[in-house]
Amino acid sequence: MERSHNKLCSPKRRCASRRTASTIQVPPVPVRLLLFVFLAMTILPIHVSASFSMVVQHGTEECFVIRAPKEKSVISGNYDQLDDEISADPLRVTLYDEAEKKLWSSPVGAPEGKFSVTSPGGRNMLCITNGIEYDDDTGNADDRHVGFAVRVRPATVRAQEDAVEGPDSRVMSNLIEMSEDLLDDFQDLNDHQAYLKVREAEHRDLTEKTYARIVRWTVLEALVLMSIAGGQVMYLKKFFEKTSYL
Repeated sequence: MERSHNKLCSPKRRCASRRTASTIQVPPVPVRLLLFVFLAMTILPIHVSASFSMVVQHGTEECFVIRAPKEKSVISGNYDQLDDEISADPLRVTLYDEAEKKLWSSPVGAPEGKFSVTSPGGRNMLCITNGIEYDDDTGNADDRHVGFAVRVRPATVRAQEDAVEGPDSRVMSNLIEMSEDLLDDFQDLNDHQAYLKVREAEHRDLTEKTYARIVRWTVLEALVLMSIAGGQVMYLKKFFEKTSYL
């Protein structure tokens, strides 16, 4: 049968049939891997997230309470100074746990940063400091517009039964951790896009205000020029009238 089929088919058709046969063959390993990825994405713990932006005045500290579940939790997030025209020094963002122990702190003067720490749960605080811990010589005394986002999720527990972990359980745990890291990175990217929109809105407002001022000054200048021109015309008219009388 194969010989008769080869005689009836042209070389182009034989090549096409071979290509079709090669594409139909799908190895079983990628299918299993995709199944694990799908299961990992479906059983990820629920995230609780919030995004804010505020103006922190110089010499003040703004703190926000983050209430995490009593069990071990992962608190992640990021911040970004939205004022690009001024220096970030002496801005600092710090995360404290329930016992007021420092879990994470940004470098002094860093305009942006992100964090992901494990908390024992309970009452945590995220504090944004604008110069109260340092002298005025270390930075400028400007108010700073800061955007930040916080996310809370339960910590991942590796799947174990009777203290024995099989290869499938290890693969599943690794996939869950990779999926959580990928989700955190995606949310950080989404937050920075939101910060860019805030910057765009501020720049648009500044441009509109500048344009409105230019229009007002142009109209005022036109009125002044018209008044001066009208005064000159009236003066010349009176001057020629007096000359004609003489």
